[in-house]
Amino acid sequence: MAWKLWKTEKRYDETRSWPSGTHESLKQLLDMYLGSDSPPFANWAAPGITFAPEVETLARNGVRGYQLALWLWLFAEKHGTIAAKMVRESLCLLADAMQPSSGDKIDSLLDLENRLAHSVEDLSAQQRTFRLEGLSVELPMEFFLATAFLRLAPDSPYAGNEGTDLQGNDFKLADCFQHATEEGLAVFRPMIDAVDFDAKSLPNWRWSAHPGAAERHLQRRHKNPLFALHRQMVTAHEVYEARLADARAIEDIRTELNETSRSFSETTELPLNWQPFLEGYRDHVDRLDERRLVVGGQSTPLGNAIAALRADILATWRASIHKNRHSLATLEQEEAKRAERRTLLYGCEWTAQLLSHGSLIPAEEVVPALLSEPPSELEKVVTGLRGEPRLHETLAQCCATAHRLVNELRAAGHQLPDIDDKLRILDGAPGQLRV
Repeated sequence: MAWKLWKTEKRYDETRSWPSGTHESLKQLLDMYLGSDSPPFANWAAPGITFAPEVETLARNGVRGYQLALWLWLFAEKHGTIAAKMVRESLCLLADAMQPSSGDKIDSLLDLENRLAHSVEDLSAQQRTFRLEGLSVELPMEFFLATAFLRLAPDSPYAGNEGTDLQGNDFKLADCFQHATEEGLAVFRPMIDAVDFDAKSLPNWRWSAHPGAAERHLQRRHKNPLFALHRQMVTAHEVYEARLADARAIEDIRTELNETSRSFSETTELPLNWQPFLEGYRDHVDRLDERRLVVGGQSTPLGNAIAALRADILATWRASIHKNRHSLATLEQEEAKRAERRTLLYGCEWTAQLLSHGSLIPAEEVVPALLSEPPSELEKVVTGLRGEPRLHETLAQCCATAHRLVNELRAAGHQLPDIDDKLRILDGAPGQLRV
């Protein structure tokens, strides 16, 4: 979080001892949150502030959720965002174990608190300032946090109506947010100072909605009889390391893209051999996008940045040949072929990862990984492999190995969902799935 209410000096609670283990600290945090009399959550309301009955529960949940988010922001400040994500997942799963369905409620509340904080981050000092009797007055950030919460919380009586009078609840809730920050820091600072992060101590996790390549392969392996028994065992530590690797891969691509973009933007005049010059830039940008597709995950903003640079390169190219219809037609034909090849070979994550230069899918796990894909993705794989002559032998080998592996697993009594459909697709009958 770039916006940090907690940067000012606050009083600390030095009277308690705090656990150093990640899991133990989470259990203590959850006990405090779910309990009715544990600070700082019990002290959510600022002194003297009361709300009408139809607003009090909303305000209480919002402020306490903000305090819980504050603990995670502090944790991320010390241990990094990926560690904080792992901890948040474990917190929600632990909450479900203690009170069924409470984990999903906490997760949704934390999502809302993060959205609110990011919306406030984007406010400029000018947007926070107004004139009062000729004087310039700057409203505190807590006021905008409170206003946004009252407008956006799904169960708020003010939700969805920008023109509704908030009846002074915005100012009262702002006082509560400021008070809750002070109360939270007094407890959370020493608590976070004491805790170390060790993913090995986390008993569980949630798979990312859009996993990167390294995490995706762990997801394929996890409790999957298609893989060797020892590979079916996945730990939270492995998931953490995979997420770090995926994040580093994306960051490496982003850094290289920024350097390429800067180099291209500094070109004020094309050289005499301008066509190979532009071809070099286009090829390099295409390789960056292929690497992005291999890495997977939530890389849409990076993909948009790559596409924008590629569009600039092509615009320069077209401007250089705009009077030559034949050259323009040749360029468009080549672009269409590149787009078709990209769709065939990088339109599904398994094929993209197979074609990568690293070892995202170990050779002995290529077929188990392939059979772990849903039938719709498997059809894309087969179409892509058929469209590339150099991969025809790979497809034949995958087909033979898949039949052998499935026969062995069936003989051992394993049930494999959709496996007949998948074998049929590999054998050459895509689109003929059983109903």
